[in-house]
Amino acid sequence: MKTKDNNIMRKTLIRSGLIAVLAVGLFTQSCTKLDEELYSEVTPDNFFKTQEEFISALGAAYTAFGNYGTGDIQNIIECSSDEAVYPTRGQDWDDGGTQRRAHLHAYGVEDSYIRGTWEFGFGGVNTANRLIYQFTSLVESKQVEQAVADAYVAELQTVRGFFYWQLVDLFGNVPLVTDFAKAEAAPKTTPRKDVYAFIIGDLEAAVPKLTKNVDGTTYGRMNYYAGQTLLAKLYLNAQVYSGTAQWDKVITACDEVINSGKYSLESDYFANFNVNNSGSKEFIFAIPYDQVFFQGFNLAVRTLHYGSQDTYKLTAQPWNGFCTLEEFYNSYDNADLRKGDAGTLVSPATKRGNFIAGYQYKASGGFVMDDGFEKPNLTRTPAPLLGDPDGAKLNLGNIGSGQPQINELGPQAYRQSGVRVGKWEIAIGSKPDAMSNDVAVFRYADVLLMKAEALFRKGNTAGALTLVNQIRLRAGVSALTTLDGKLSYDLEATPAAGNGYELFNEIGREMFAENHRRQDLVRWGLYNDIAKWALPFYNPGDVIKTGAYLTILPLHKDNLASNPNLVQNPGY
Repeated sequence: MKTKDNNIMRKTLIRSGLIAVLAVGLFTQSCTKLDEELYSEVTPDNFFKTQEEFISALGAAYTAFGNYGTGDIQNIIECSSDEAVYPTRGQDWDDGGTQRRAHLHAYGVEDSYIRGTWEFGFGGVNTANRLIYQFTSLVESKQVEQAVADAYVAELQTVRGFFYWQLVDLFGNVPLVTDFAKAEAAPKTTPRKDVYAFIIGDLEAAVPKLTKNVDGTTYGRMNYYAGQTLLAKLYLNAQVYSGTAQWDKVITACDEVINSGKYSLESDYFANFNVNNSGSKEFIFAIPYDQVFFQGFNLAVRTLHYGSQDTYKLTAQPWNGFCTLEEFYNSYDNADLRKGDAGTLVSPATKRGNFIAGYQYKASGGFVMDDGFEKPNLTRTPAPLLGDPDGAKLNLGNIGSGQPQINELGPQAYRQSGVRVGKWEIAIGSKPDAMSNDVAVFRYADVLLMKAEALFRKGNTAGALTLVNQIRLRAGVSALTTLDGKLSYDLEATPAAGNGYELFNEIGREMFAENHRRQDLVRWGLYNDIAKWALPFYNPGDVIKTGAYLTILPLHKDNLASNPNLVQNPGY
């Protein structure tokens, strides 16, 4: 449950964001107008005097994480993978075809989530740079001791490292801007490997300066262990970013977290995803969402069917969107506690899981009904109905009906198509667009899996199995005896010795919907397997694209127009 200290920290972070906004005004997120004049009545003479004010100033850096839990960045990370999609149901979630293009790897320079993801990354970078400049200025003017400022600057460097990690992962070659005062209005593109080298060097210098405290004062902030986890993530993908693998460094960084004794697996997997989850022993770094103090986590409204409002007594109707693919859903053993069960014609689901599936019931009793037999598309024969093909009762994913879970990607996907995301508890009577669950950016299970992968890459399969089986034991499934297997979307293939695909599958099952899957597919060389998992589609204009260049995104046309020094990524 949320402790008093954690709630205080939550409120402090939000308040600090407001103070920072008052202090410096709105700051551009496009990384193309870095010379804006800042107006303020708050100056070093009347602010940045006490430790409380220092912490308050940091809040602006952390409010930038608000769009990480859901939003444009999740759209591209999850929906370009084999675990999630937004089917187009009539007019719902068409968005000019952008959602379908994301899933089919046909994204382009006009897709809005490309711009939104760029702005998310550089918004975080720019805010961190500005705060580093402010702290450095206070030291130079002798208003703050160097030793006092160092800890805050190191924390901000680590925050900046996180956002640059997102940028270098998604866009590859990006501008490298580190000096707020000297930033160019139109910075040039820097090669990916050079940006990666900067991030690593910056973090390796900053992380040792971070506090090792794990308590209410560091909850929702970058401490030493969050910094080590961030380094482990960068080392894990080093071969993609720089051409050189760094498996030993992955293990060393993970061991800093594991051997600290300050984190452990929760006995209940779902303790990490409850509404009151900020006491989780697995949380290394989390975003402290709150439907009152820090809104932004809106997964429920994005994934649930319209009729789910009656199941959870929600204050607003959901949008009927985000769901998982049938093969990914079926990659879980039915005994896996993470999967949960599906509602039937006899009773609602009784076992919570990562998914909301099958027949849905109202909180007051009785079935949720989907009467969405809308006017069919008369250009098709036979014309599909957007309603439920096995009756008016809502059956998410058509579980047990003999129908495919998603009949087509679009534009005429059935309204009940797809098993929905239930990983995070949906509070009865809550706002579906402002959930209070904290969202782990880094958690302990991921650290164990990163170390397991590094051990596997180095040939230590026995060590990797030990770690993976810790995860599986909690999930209630039998221990693996080999890491080799078949991919969930390619069950017809003959597994090759040493492929490690059961490790890849287990990473997916454990970390589902936590903004990992695209990166994992790229690292394992599987991103271009899309033709094996992409759903059938109807619109003749929708095509599946493959090619190595697609592992990094294009730059949006608006960003290119506003900064002539940017260089478009190859292939676009």
